Amino acid sequence: MAEPVVDAQYLKEIEKARRDLRALISNRNCAPIMLRLAWHDAGTYNAETKTGGATGSIRNEHELSHGANSGLKIAVNFCEEVKAKHPRITYADLYQLAGVVAVEVTGGPTVGFVPGRKDSLESPEEGRLPDAKKGAPHLKDIFYRMGLSDKDIVALSGAHTLGRAHPERSGFDGPWTKEPLKFDNSYFVELLKGESEGLLKLPTDKALLDDPAFRPYVELYAKDEDAFFTDYAASQKKLSELGFTPPSSSVKEAEKTSVVVAQSAVGVAIAAAVKGCIPVPMAALWSAKARQLYQQEIEKARQDLRALIYSKNCAPIMLRLAWHDAGTYDAKTKTGGPNGSIRNEEELKHSANNGLKIAVDLCEEVKAKHPKITYADLYQLAGVVAVEVTGGPPIDFIPGRKDSKQSPPEGRLPDAKLGASHLRDTFHRMGLDDQDIVALSGGHTLGRAHLERSGFDGPWTKEPAKFDNSYFVELLKGKSQGLLKLPTDKALVEDPEFHQYVELYANDKDAFFRDYAVSHKKLSELGFSPPSSGQKVGLALSIAAVLVLAFVWDQLTDISPDPYLLWKQYNN
Repeated sequence: MAEPVVDAQYLKEIEKARRDLRALISNRNCAPIMLRLAWHDAGTYNAETKTGGATGSIRNEHELSHGANSGLKIAVNFCEEVKAKHPRITYADLYQLAGVVAVEVTGGPTVGFVPGRKDSLESPEEGRLPDAKKGAPHLKDIFYRMGLSDKDIVALSGAHTLGRAHPERSGFDGPWTKEPLKFDNSYFVELLKGESEGLLKLPTDKALLDDPAFRPYVELYAKDEDAFFTDYAASQKKLSELGFTPPSSSVKEAEKTSVVVAQSAVGVAIAAAVKGCIPVPMAALWSAKARQLYQQEIEKARQDLRALIYSKNCAPIMLRLAWHDAGTYDAKTKTGGPNGSIRNEEELKHSANNGLKIAVDLCEEVKAKHPKITYADLYQLAGVVAVEVTGGPPIDFIPGRKDSKQSPPEGRLPDAKLGASHLRDTFHRMGLDDQDIVALSGGHTLGRAHLERSGFDGPWTKEPAKFDNSYFVELLKGKSQGLLKLPTDKALVEDPEFHQYVELYANDKDAFFRDYAVSHKKLSELGFSPPSSGQKVGLALSIAAVLVLAFVWDQLTDISPDPYLLWKQYNN
């Protein structure tokens, strides 16, 4: 089969497919089997004969009938739903992208993905995949044949943190970890504990402890999740590209160019700072370093929120938490807004916030791991991640919100029993407009109303765990059995200013996603002034200078101020 032409349109389709895979995986709770599909398509590669590998051949009935692929017809069929929407994407790319997304939405590392794989209808012979009943020599034979290393073997084995074995497929039964829908390093932690009731250890798992070349990696990854995530991402990328030479496309060239430009700019920043051409106060440098450290914590919290939201199936209530913390803003008095005050008992008791104690408590799990992150940032990040993992658009997130213990008066949030005038009063008070009102209302594509919380009951859409434009499609249909339409929903259809946006978003999902991302970002930043673009560029340029000069400063002084405290000092 011909190689796909990886042009700008193909790359756009890949990004849309990525969103659809997030929605599918979250909605069907199928991350483990999608990752297994990606691995089993790629893991047939033979480096000597240049056969097998990530070619999409696993969809062939002949290959699906191999013993090691038992049950994978389920994943192939799931992928057909995405393939039907994006027919230009090859199966080979689609299956590997599904594996990348499965790791991402369950809290794992970001795995690099370059498209362009060619499909094949030629299946390799049976017996190229690992046999769980065998030991270390077998593992080495299998993975060395692919061109992978001992480190790759151990790192990739860590993905058993996801899912469970099924006796009807493999002859084994049970999960490897206590939270089998969360991607973390617990597989290695459990391995080192030895036998644990209810947890599985295959002969190939035990081999990682018994073999002296494997064990050091097991011990490293059990102690250092960051090291595991770094190595895992590299190993999965290698696996996903077996038999595939990524094209030197214009996109890759652009990426390379941007790296060179960034490196050059950093070099200029270092030279200028060191020579004194740019005055850089030490405290400001520490502040920039602290921002960098804080941003790193934000990214780790993002991974933990993905894992939490996927494993607890709590995207709708996390989005509601973010909205209700932010939606109290009053643009005239500059009070309320996304400041974390919703965690206060007084505010949680507001009737509009019924049930949100659940989301606040869930966020405490992440806060405990990242105590430096403000509640205000954490709750808004949770909303961003909730949209992302359910297939919605990426939303730009800038951290730096301050916490407050001062709650606004009750009554600032929308009342679902009222109409268009009330919606305008509520959202215009925040500084938002009619388009924002309609776009943000589309967030009702997620979740359902609960009688004991709001007095209403039922979902707005047929797939309430999937972020798409179906809320607007259903609105225009009128009454639908089993689906909810609140007075505030009906107001969007009845009001002529609102109605035009409803029609646009029902007909054009891309337009909805674009506008929703903008409106959500505005909502999440009410009363918060992110650094200007100039400041952000200055920060990026000074990061390397920070590291160099901070190192020199450490050598010349005995004072090592806490960077986070300095960041807070200069930004409060």
